[in-house]
Amino acid sequence: MHSEAPLYIYTKLAELKIQMLAEASKDAHTRAEQIAAQAKSRLTSLLTARMGVMQINPANSTEVSAEGNNDKTSLEKDVLAVVTAAFGVE
Repeated sequence: MHSEAPLYIYTKLAELKIQMLAEASKDAHTRAEQIAAQAKSRLTSLLTARMGVMQINPANSTEVSAEGNNDKTSLEKDVLAVVTAAFGVE
C-alpha cells in the first residue's frame, strides 16, 4: 500500500497579513523618516500602503512568483510579502 506525503497548509494567513502590513508600515515609516531628515524635510502622513502577493515558502527559501507561492510540502515556512508605502513630506 502506498501512502501520500502529508500536506502542511498555513491556515492563519488572513491574521498574518494584517500583522505583517502593520509591521512593514512601521518599518517603512522609520526608513522614510531617515530619508526625509537627510533631505531636511519631514514626513506628514501615510498616503498609500499596498501589500503585494504573499510568498509562503519552505523555511529559508527565497523563491518568488508573480502569482505567489503556497508551499504545502514543509512544516516550517517563511511568509514573505512586499509592501509599498508612500508618505507626504514638507
